[in-house]
Amino acid sequence: MEIPQDVPQVPQDEPQAAGDVPLCVDLDGTVVYGDMSLRSLTAYLRKNPLGLIMAGIWHLRGRAFVKYMLSRRYTFDPSALPYIPETLEFLRQEKARGRKIYLCTGSCTPVAMKISRHLGLFDGIMGTKIRKNFIGEIKCRELVRRFGEEGFDYAGNSRQDLKVWRHSRRIIIVNASPSTEAVARREFAGREIIRLTGTEKILK
Repeated sequence: MEIPQDVPQVPQDEPQAAGDVPLCVDLDGTVVYGDMSLRSLTAYLRKNPLGLIMAGIWHLRGRAFVKYMLSRRYTFDPSALPYIPETLEFLRQEKARGRKIYLCTGSCTPVAMKISRHLGLFDGIMGTKIRKNFIGEIKCRELVRRFGEEGFDYAGNSRQDLKVWRHSRRIIIVNASPSTEAVARREFAGREIIRLTGTEKILK
């Protein structure tokens, strides 16, 4: 699949100006409610009742391959997605300050690009590709490689994001489950945590 050129991916080893700490943001459950990969699977099965068989065959080549194949068959209107308003408000504020913001997601890259073009908030994206499921340890290693240990702030919502928060400067929690938030607050006690939920922003 050809990658559109109007939304940049994160350049390799992009230099950071002194004091310029990028904001890295997860997509599923952080920018948008729910999971885009699950949405793409649901849409595929509605059109293809026997699609589970094909999805099972794809899965033999790994989850990243499943996401890639679904993304090629998934059409959606990004303006109709259920975005999390508190996250968008926070991102717009940071963007207005001139901050670099990157969408870093386990969703497949073409899906992330479509959302990024619609929102106009991101300076680049990193997402799942055909052979690399961009979650957990893989995401963590790549962000540290590009931006350095505690060289970025990270917004996320899931247990997988705990692995990234261990190496980020600030921990930004968005609509996490009570158990995930409790683990984060216990493990990262003494670190700077921003919690976005409802209309409440708590900095501590």
